[in-house]
Amino acid sequence: MIGMQSGATGMLMGALFGSALATGIAMWQTRDLWTVPKEHFDLKGLLAQGVPLLLGFGACQFMFASDTMFAKPHFSETEMASYGMAGTLSRALLWLVLPLAAVMFPKIVHSSAKSEKTNLLSLVLIGTAVLAICGAASLSLLGPWIVKFVAKESYVAATSALLPWYAGAMVPYALANVLVNDLLARERFKIVPFMIVVAAGYGFTLSYALNHYPGRLVMVLQILAVFNLVLLAGCVWAAFRKPSSASAAS
Repeated sequence: MIGMQSGATGMLMGALFGSALATGIAMWQTRDLWTVPKEHFDLKGLLAQGVPLLLGFGACQFMFASDTMFAKPHFSETEMASYGMAGTLSRALLWLVLPLAAVMFPKIVHSSAKSEKTNLLSLVLIGTAVLAICGAASLSLLGPWIVKFVAKESYVAATSALLPWYAGAMVPYALANVLVNDLLARERFKIVPFMIVVAAGYGFTLSYALNHYPGRLVMVLQILAVFNLVLLAGCVWAAFRKPSSASAAS
């Protein structure tokens, strides 16, 4: 009550006090852990494992979500409303298949650590392909009917025109995401520089195209689809290529 009477500053101070109190209680309850003898912390090993994961998954996230950020300054609010609606429906496809890759990741890590062979990648890849392709086809066919229930009448035509492009661009991304999870789980980090180059090339190309060929929302999705295909092609090559004789010997 005092914090609310003091305005925004008082409310934030109250939130800070509550967080500090909760942290203090947690530290007191775990005080035995804070007094154990110190052990060597392998910072180099942590960075060697963590940085490639951060960069790899960061590049994927950039490919997944940055198109709206690039497009927004170049189009009107009405155009971006239709684009955003098409993006929401198309990305909903990924929420059907992304959990498959998320569940696969720790299982692949476990199998790789124990040098166990598994066909989990093939099963997840096939399942993702079937769900993503069927979902994209259904959304392209039924999109105009679905949009009528979730958008204003004035947005239906524009959103329906964008849906096939948006949904189609998400299919190669969904498949690439499965392969990225497999490669990073197996610590095959040589794919990470390629992913960074693809993400950077996508950002540069999209920015250049929007500045030199304005007024084309479909072009944004065409560029996204092309770079998602490039990402998928590189991941397929990295995941399924046969190791060299030197690597096999080691």
